[in-house]
Amino acid sequence: MTHETPDISGIGELSKPTTRFSFEEFSRQPEYRQVNRELVVRLAGYLPKNVFTHVDVATGTGLVPELIIEQAAQNGYERGAIIGVDPNRVSLQVARRIVPPPNISLEFIEGYGQDLARLTAGRISNGGADSVSIHDAIHEIPGEENKRGILTSMAGILKPGGVLSYNSAFTAKGMGESAMKWGKWKLEAMRKLGGRRDKLVEAIRIYTPGEYREMIEDTGLKVIHEDLRTVALSKDAIRAISRYPAFIEGVFADMVGQSDVSIEDKSKALIEAFDNLNLNSLERNWHEVIAQKVK
Repeated sequence: MTHETPDISGIGELSKPTTRFSFEEFSRQPEYRQVNRELVVRLAGYLPKNVFTHVDVATGTGLVPELIIEQAAQNGYERGAIIGVDPNRVSLQVARRIVPPPNISLEFIEGYGQDLARLTAGRISNGGADSVSIHDAIHEIPGEENKRGILTSMAGILKPGGVLSYNSAFTAKGMGESAMKWGKWKLEAMRKLGGRRDKLVEAIRIYTPGEYREMIEDTGLKVIHEDLRTVALSKDAIRAISRYPAFIEGVFADMVGQSDVSIEDKSKALIEAFDNLNLNSLERNWHEVIAQKVK
């Protein structure tokens, strides 16, 4: 392929899940769970073992709270409180299926990350939370001002010495060395729908890992860990992400006439296109950071 590779590194713009299509299936894929588990394991090392408070922003279907509960049990933490915040009521209904152990308080709140001070008032001590997180979500928040606003809000509720964890598979380095394969998949899916790219559509702004790090540091936090993890997404994982509305909409955002094609047909085209390419997996790079509030 010698022509320009289609840009799908920024797929995942904010979207509400439907009853048939949502993020839940992908969030249960082993490789997705593991890349988040590894970051949570590192995060848990900074939590006090007697009692901790954690706030998860854009909690979605509750994967991060679930993984923190898992780590608390493994590490013998005595007591804890976890608060998940998300604007999507459907996702929170799924998240509430998590059953915490008796020593962990778990609450899910409908709301936006910019409003953490108000949403957590009376739920965390005046000293602040021990940790906050935003995993695989910041790329879905439209506009740099909003991204910065949420990160500032998160830093604002941290106690001195508290930590923030962030990760994203949708940065300028997200596709890495597999960019051509991701591009071929998109082109094949468009071909199956009889579509073509609209070059007049403005590309979604894709931020670099360095830009996300800078946003975090600009809140006054100090980065104490940073990595770029390469994950091979299996065929099952690719099928699952092909049923996530935000991913689907992102892939076809620049296709001529895409608004006239149903989400069902777009999803089917993605799955069939991947099968046609005879791929068993696709690599994706997760950028991750842990930052600490200076005491």
